[in-house]
Amino acid sequence: MKIRCALVGMGRWGQLLHEASGFCEHLEVTSVVTRTPSKVKDYCETNRLKLTEHLNDVLEEDDIDGLIVATPHSQHFDQLMRAAEAGKHVYCEKPFTLDYDQAKEALAALQKAKCKVAIGHNRRFAPNTLAMQEMLEANWFGDLVHIDGCFHANMSASQGKWRDSVEESPAGGMTSLGIHAVDMLINLMGPITELIASSERIAAACAFDDHTTAALRFANGGRGQLTTLTSTAMRWRITLHGTKGWAELEDLDTLIVSPVDGQTERKVFPGFTYPGAASITAALDAFAKDVLSDVAYPVSQQQIAHATQVLQGVIDSSTSGRKVSF
Repeated sequence: MKIRCALVGMGRWGQLLHEASGFCEHLEVTSVVTRTPSKVKDYCETNRLKLTEHLNDVLEEDDIDGLIVATPHSQHFDQLMRAAEAGKHVYCEKPFTLDYDQAKEALAALQKAKCKVAIGHNRRFAPNTLAMQEMLEANWFGDLVHIDGCFHANMSASQGKWRDSVEESPAGGMTSLGIHAVDMLINLMGPITELIASSERIAAACAFDDHTTAALRFANGGRGQLTTLTSTAMRWRITLHGTKGWAELEDLDTLIVSPVDGQTERKVFPGFTYPGAASITAALDAFAKDVLSDVAYPVSQQQIAHATQVLQGVIDSSTSGRKVSF
C-alpha cells in the first residue's frame, strides 16, 4: 500500500525528491504544485504528474493523502497551516519554519487535525549516522564531552535566486546548511540549553553572510561548536567526543572511529555519495510508514520544534551579540 502525495515546490531539490520517491515502497508522488508551471511542464508530462500552480487544487483532492513541501522557508508556515486545515499529512523540508512560535503553532494544528509530520533531515538515514547511533546505544563513547558540527558549501550559485536574501537566509548558511547540523547535534548529543553566536560577511558572493558560528551548551553538561560557511567547498562533518574516544561522520558515507585505547579506523559505506538519494528515499518511506502504520518518524515533533528554537536563537544571538538560553 502507498500513500499519494503532492509535491509542493519543484526546484532542484523538488525534482530530487520526486526522483527519490520513485524508489519508495510506501509513497508515490502524483501531483506537483509550483508557482511557475511552464518551467516543469515537460518534466511533469514525461513523469505523468498532475501540474497546478494552486495549492488549493491538491488540498481539495480526496485522493491526495499528504504534501511534500519543498518551497522557500518563508512560505512553510502558511502551507503547513493550510495542510492542517485540509487534513493532509506533511513531509516538510528544513527548516520547518523560520520562527519558533510559528513552528509550535503549526505542529499543534497538525496534531489536532491528526496529521502526521515529518521533516526532511535525510542525513538521519545515512548509514554512517545509523552506525554512530548504534555506538551511542552501546555506550562506546563513555561520558559525552563535546560535539563539533560543520556544514559548508559554495553557495555563489544562489545569486539572484530566492535564497539570496537576508529574509530567506538569516544568519548566513543556517537555513540551507546549518540546520542540518543543528538537527544532528540534537540527535546525537541531546537538547541544547544555551548558545552564543556570530554571523558576518567575509568573502560573500550573495546577500547573506558567509561565516556563521555558535558555541553551544547541552542539557547533558557537554559542550559543542557549530560552524557553517557559504563561500568554500562543500564539507559535512560531525565529530562526537567522549571519555572512551571520538568518532566522526564525514559526508553521508564515511565513519572514522578513534578509541582512547586502539587504532583509528575509517569505514566507507558505498552508494551514499552526495546528495545521498538513498537516504532521501528512506526518509520519505519512513514518513509513509508513520502515516500507514504509526511507526514513528525518527525526528520527533519536539526535536523539530527545538531545532527551530535553536535556529532562531542563532539568528537572535548573532544579531544582538548576547547569549541565548532555552
